[in-house]
Amino acid sequence: MRVRWRCFQCAAACLVSFFSDGCRLCSSDVSYHGQGLTSLTSTPPCSPWEAVVSLADVNKLLQHFDCMSSVHLCGLKKSFGDQIVIENLDLMIEAGTYLVLLGPSGCGKTTTLRMIAGLESPIAGKVVMDGNDMTCVPPRKRDVSMVFQNDGLYPHLTVEQTIRLSLRGRCSKGEQESRVSDAVRLTGLGTLLGKLPRQLSGGELRRAALATAVAKKTAVRLLDEPLSGLDVAVRQQLQEDILRWHHSVPGTTVHVTHDGREAMRMADQIAVMDGGRVIQVGSPEQVYDQPQTIGVASAIGTPAMNWLQADLVDGVIQISDRSNVTTGEALRIDGPDGPVVIGLRPNAFRLWSDRDGDTGGQGITFQAVMQDCRAVEESTEVVLSASGWRFIAVFDRSDAGAARRNVSPVSQNFTLWAPAASFHVFSTLTQQRLKLSDVG
Repeated sequence: MRVRWRCFQCAAACLVSFFSDGCRLCSSDVSYHGQGLTSLTSTPPCSPWEAVVSLADVNKLLQHFDCMSSVHLCGLKKSFGDQIVIENLDLMIEAGTYLVLLGPSGCGKTTTLRMIAGLESPIAGKVVMDGNDMTCVPPRKRDVSMVFQNDGLYPHLTVEQTIRLSLRGRCSKGEQESRVSDAVRLTGLGTLLGKLPRQLSGGELRRAALATAVAKKTAVRLLDEPLSGLDVAVRQQLQEDILRWHHSVPGTTVHVTHDGREAMRMADQIAVMDGGRVIQVGSPEQVYDQPQTIGVASAIGTPAMNWLQADLVDGVIQISDRSNVTTGEALRIDGPDGPVVIGLRPNAFRLWSDRDGDTGGQGITFQAVMQDCRAVEESTEVVLSASGWRFIAVFDRSDAGAARRNVSPVSQNFTLWAPAASFHVFSTLTQQRLKLSDVG
């Protein structure tokens, strides 16, 4: 039986979600009973992108999606002695997602990863995969692989021996040969198979550890700081290899890092952790543009966010004791009065002469003195001071104003402007984001 679809993407969307009543994109009706597609009808095609798809092709797609697992962490709690390291952690990871756990050292990222793998047991809560409670299931019986921060290779075994050992008891001998071949091809280890770990560079060690996870073809892959401590060129290449693996081999990937830039480049979703809890989950754009707490705003962005102390009085931001830092039109906040902190990313600043004419005066003006100025790749990073407040501003070096600053002497005065639309305002007491009123 052959069926006609509007497009192959519509078929995939239908299968991913297992809509028993049809695909919401192309109106095709689908019946799926766990063992393959048993029936399918479709409306007449209404697009030139139509493609003819056989049931055999569709069932291959179903097998592809069956290789991925969702992961649900439900109220996890973990302690070591009297120290609680994970506190009531809840996180839902959809099947096929590349999720990055981002946060400072000691916030519980690696411990969370180890609980997913079964290497640590929570004292409360559950680890659920595809609806099945895996909390008490031993690591080897979970469909999970893990790449450790210290590589986790056997010092007395060659790379090839380590890969083959990871497959022992998992598949037939013929399947082992196929998996080893696929892992070597995907990770580029062809010339390193006969080498011992001590004969490999840092990047080669990470690649060998990655190959063992590739060969296992598990539904869930866990990566603990896979790019830390590597040269820039090696790190960039390994980033590409990991993403290619994630997109070409079905599975759900959870990646741990403290590097916000790395998280932005790699993730479909970022879960920011602090103090043993997940404090925000969202796309890289959501986490960067709309951080919900001071901790999230501090975790992402290079150079880091600039912080300016202020007060909220009768719903209006007031900056006291800084004569060279002044607000324009009244900046109103939807929130209770009290101390607040204004976060300004380094790229938020403009020369006064370059400011937008339609800002309506909403923003902050800085009479600043340059402390330092450096060219960093395509940008100019300027360290400035205004009434004792030191901050960093970043400008595009192709910009005429930035070009003038490149030849300006230290201690030169500048008038800078930060529009209200670029502000991230948080309550100092609750650490939560506050909303500016009437800012476009």
